[in-house]
This record gives sequence, structure tokens and C-alpha cells, in this order.
Amino acid sequence: RINADEEERMRLGYELKTGLRFSNADDQPDMRSANVQLDGERIATLVYAQTATIWRINLGWRRRQDKEQLGFVLDIENGQWARRDSEGEGDPHDPRAPRTQRVIPFVEDSRNCLLLQPLLDADAGQMASLQAALKRAIEREYQLENNELAAEPLPDADNRQQLLFYEAAEGGAGVLSHLAEEPDALQKVARAALETCHFDLNGEDLGKAEGAREACEAACYDCLMSYGNQREHDILDRKTIVEWLLRLAGAVVKRTVGGGSPDERLTQLLAQCESDLERKWLQQVAAAGMRLPDQAQHYIAACETRPDFIYERNGIYVAVYIDGPHHDYPERQARDRDHTERMENEGYSVIRFGYLEDWDAKLSKHRFVFGGEA
Repeated sequence: RINADEEERMRLGYELKTGLRFSNADDQPDMRSANVQLDGERIATLVYAQTATIWRINLGWRRRQDKEQLGFVLDIENGQWARRDSEGEGDPHDPRAPRTQRVIPFVEDSRNCLLLQPLLDADAGQMASLQAALKRAIEREYQLENNELAAEPLPDADNRQQLLFYEAAEGGAGVLSHLAEEPDALQKVARAALETCHFDLNGEDLGKAEGAREACEAACYDCLMSYGNQREHDILDRKTIVEWLLRLAGAVVKRTVGGGSPDERLTQLLAQCESDLERKWLQQVAAAGMRLPDQAQHYIAACETRPDFIYERNGIYVAVYIDGPHHDYPERQARDRDHTERMENEGYSVIRFGYLEDWDAKLSKHRFVFGGEA
């Protein structure tokens, strides 16, 4: 239960700063980017990072008199925090003075993160409303508890350029990667956000939540308002974001490689292919609107094999081989089985596409890897 003291602390609040750093893989930031496109126009960008490092830094009370004075006073002898900000640091040269020091506390953790940057000229109220709507919609679409997903503006609440979503529960639920990898996942979340904000899928205002007694003018606890965002209640307005949610509901997500466009990514991968059959497979994947590989021709020394392509998702690695006619010979098939067994022992899943197989059917069968519904 929320008591009066906790309510007052939340109302007064701390000035919190969030820092984010991507982990590295092969000396490159371990992140996956995507563009949100509507009728060929890019309307937003997405960046997903698994096990990114997040810092939550407490700069002090929001209502402190001196905004330049950061942190809190800590008695370093008994470990007690000063009750008032006016209790300054002790004189280190006076042996009778209290042994105190000003400290800026912070916590550090690794979390799965998603950065959403809408490419629109939005004010603080629109960004705050969009953040609240998408957070609640993600929770609804993926059946998460409120405390399993956190959302914050970046770089801070006074300059809302991006929205940061991260899985706050220990271990993470693994849902944020879907939004950056599946073409229609963000569409479903946007539609859920429209319904949460009391609009139908055509943008018609329904006025209130189903079963509610009172009409919702700007925001209510059935849509955007919550205990956690009470300091933003006066700027939340569901009507200011309906057009943006409608655009997201019709948009598709297309992944990029190395920060480039999907076409540039495909060009990069095609240049790394070692056969026309591999290029044909890549082009078929791209034409079907499915996920392009994360790596091509990456040598796995422990298994003494070089898969044609590598996919990585939620810590699961999938090796893809495109097998031409020379793989029909018994001795080559024996070597393929040996490579498959070694790769599986190293934790990889292996999928082979034969030159005579129906590639579309196999891609559809493994949608969890290549995109679309799991």
C-alpha cells in the first residue's frame, strides 16, 4: 500500500539522471538498429541493446535551494545520511569536526534496453504522453506486470529527445527485442496504445475506458496516469498523440546493419557472400521482408567451420548454411553432420537450406529466427 509519507517523497522527488552504455562484441557496440517506416518514409528509429549497462544517479532533492550543489551529506564514521542539506561537509583539518563527506549515490546494472526516437517535432507533453502510452501498451501486449518494464526520457525530463525502455525485472522477459526485429510488432503495440488511450483503430475518440463512469478529457488512471508518473500528470494528454499512434499502427520496422539503411545492409552482406547460391538466398530473405543476418562468413574456430550466416536473438545464436549440389556427396554429408554436432555442442542452433528445398516454406517454419510471428 502507498502511505502518506511515501506519497510525499514521490511528490517531492529526487533529481535522477540515467546513463547508458552498450556492451561490446568483437570491438563493436552490441546493438541492433532499425528504422520505423510508413509508406517508405522513416518516422522513427529503434535501437535494441542486450545487457547494456545502466546507471541511475541520484543528484539530490529536486527542491534543494542550491541547484549546483549535488548529492547528499554522509557521515563516513557511522554511515548515517544528514537529514538536512544545510549540514555541510566537515572540516578535514579539525579533529573535533564531524567526519562527513558529500556523496552522489548511484546504482549500476545490466538490462535489455530499447531506445525509440520519434522523428517529429514534439513538446514535453507529447513525449511524456507517448512514453506512458507505449509503456502501458507493451505491458498489455506482452502480459507484463507494471514493475517488469521501466520507461524514461533521454537525455532527461527537461530535454526529451528519446524514450528509453528497459526490462526492470531480474533476468528480463526478453520482449523488447521483438519490437526492433519483427516487422509488425510495433504495429501491435501502437494499436494496443490507441485502445488504452480510449480510441478505436480509426482514431475515433471513445471518450472513456470500457466500464468507466466518468469521461476522460486528457488523461486518467485507465490510460496514461499512474502512481509512478504523477509529477507529469499535468502535461499528459492522450489527444495530442493519437495521430502519431495511428502512424505507428500502420508502420513497419526494418532492421539496419552498421547504422546504414536496409539496402546498404543488404549490399554489405552480399559483398561477403562466397557463392551465387548464398546471394540468391539473401535476396529471397530481403524480398520476403524478413530479418537479414547479423553476420556473414564468420569463422568459428572451436568448431573449425565457417557458417554462411549467423543470427543472434535474445542470447540464442543460429548458424545458417546454404548447401549447394556438392553437399549431396556422402563424404561431404558426413562432414556436415560433424560440423552441425560441434556447433550444437557450442550452443548454436543450425539450420541448413538445401538448393532443392522450398526456401520460403523453411523461412516461414523458422519465423522465430527470421522474423514475423514466433
